[in-house]
Amino acid sequence: MLNLILTELDDDKAEDVVTIPLAGKSEIADAMVIASGRSQRHVGAIADKVIRHLKEAGFGTARAEGMPACDWVLIDA
Repeated sequence: MLNLILTELDDDKAEDVVTIPLAGKSEIADAMVIASGRSQRHVGAIADKVIRHLKEAGFGTARAEGMPACDWVLIDA
């Protein structure tokens, strides 16, 4: 899942991508990924594609907050 997300962020030209490993520190997540977009529209487009590709890859439906305003978006997958 992490590789899929990072590839999608790179393909969509997300900026300032940071991965924070959480394995052994959290029971609910292995990693946290933070990225920026150039505009609200860019952030929304990145989020839509990540959510769609996660579902297509069989990871189920990811939950998102912060849409449709897209000042920020949190995706829980």
